[in-house]
Amino acid sequence: MDSMIYRLVLNYLSKKVTVDLKDEFINASVHFNINNDIYKKYSSVEIEYMLSTIEDNNIIDYVELCSVCGYILYRSIENNELKEEDRIEALQIVLEISNNISGYLRGVVKEEELYRNLLRVTEKLNLSKKETENLISNLNK
Repeated sequence: MDSMIYRLVLNYLSKKVTVDLKDEFINASVHFNINNDIYKKYSSVEIEYMLSTIEDNNIIDYVELCSVCGYILYRSIENNELKEEDRIEALQIVLEISNNISGYLRGVVKEEELYRNLLRVTEKLNLSKKETENLISNLNK
């Protein structure tokens, strides 16, 4: 995939996510990226609590960023907005995001490992450091 994810995310946020709904959208994106088996074991409140135990704001930023990217990629796949050759790679990235966040919630992945893994995801998304910082800033507004 080329660097289209940056434009895709910015475009989606500007056209479909109002300022009033941004926090709810981010939260829904995070929950979208959690595997179903976690929901069979824990309630939404318990999951929220588990995520709130992450103390490092950088890790929280990357969980939110990657969750939003994963959700938007999935929607793009579903709506046939990606080139055929990008669809499989995009789906693999969506699954990687989901597995990493779910792994943290299962206790298999520690915070530092989650952070490293999500940094690698941003590299696979071909997001530059500047693009990543801009998207995080946009999500935190």
